[in-house]
Amino acid sequence: MALLTFRYRYFSGGGGSGAPSSTKSNLNKLFDSLRDDKNSPDTVGPEGAMGYFEKLGVDLEGMDALAVMEVIQAPTMGELGREGFVEGWSSLNADTLDKQKAHLKSLKQRLPTDKAAFDKVYKYTFLLGKPAGAKAVPLDSALAFWELLFTSPLSAMRWSTPTSPWSEWWTEFLNSEWKKSVNKDMWNETLKFAKLTLEDEAMSFWDESSSWPSVIDDFVEWVKKEKRPSQDTVDEMEE
Repeated sequence: MALLTFRYRYFSGGGGSGAPSSTKSNLNKLFDSLRDDKNSPDTVGPEGAMGYFEKLGVDLEGMDALAVMEVIQAPTMGELGREGFVEGWSSLNADTLDKQKAHLKSLKQRLPTDKAAFDKVYKYTFLLGKPAGAKAVPLDSALAFWELLFTSPLSAMRWSTPTSPWSEWWTEFLNSEWKKSVNKDMWNETLKFAKLTLEDEAMSFWDESSSWPSVIDDFVEWVKKEKRPSQDTVDEMEE
C-alpha cells in the first residue's frame, strides 16, 4: 500500500534563504498549482501531494518518497507545506519539475551507499509517522516504516545478514510481544541497535546493565530463546 495513502487512511481527519527571488517565486507558483484546497493557501493535501509525487516519478511505496519528504520537510505523510517545499527545493536550486526529477535521480543513485543520508531520512520519518499532537508513532505505522527503511533496495542500512534476518525478527517480536506505540527514544535506539548487530551478530555488545530501552532488552532475550536456543545452551555450558 502506498505510503501516502497509508498515512491518509490512518490519520486524515536548507539553506534556501540565499536563493534568487526568481527561484522562490517559481517554487511558490509550482506549490500553488498543486493545492487541492484553495482555502488552505500554505498546504497541499493528500490528493495534490500524491499527484505531485507521481509527476516527480517518486515510487509511492518506496524509500525515495521518504527521502523527498525529508528534503521538503513535509509536515506529515500525505501533506506538503509551503515553507518546507520552497526552502527545501531552493537550497538545491531546483525550481522546476525537471530539476527536481534530476535531483531525485541523483538521490536514488546515492542512497544505497550514503549512510549519512539514510540517517537523516530515518530520523525524519519518525516525525512523519506521528499523528497530529502525538508524541509517538502507532506500532502498525512504525512497522511499515521499519520494513521499508531496513529492506528497501535504496537503503544504506539493510538490517539482515545471511544467518540473521534481523528486520523480520524485529517485526515478529513486536507483533507478538510489544503491542505499544513507538516513542522517539525507541525509534532512535532501534537504529543504533541495528547498526551494532550488523557489526556483531552475537550481540556481545549487550549486557543486562546496558542502558538500552527495555523493549530492546526483551528483544535480545527473545532472540536468544526463540531463534538461537542452541547458542544459548553453549553459552551456559561455557559459564
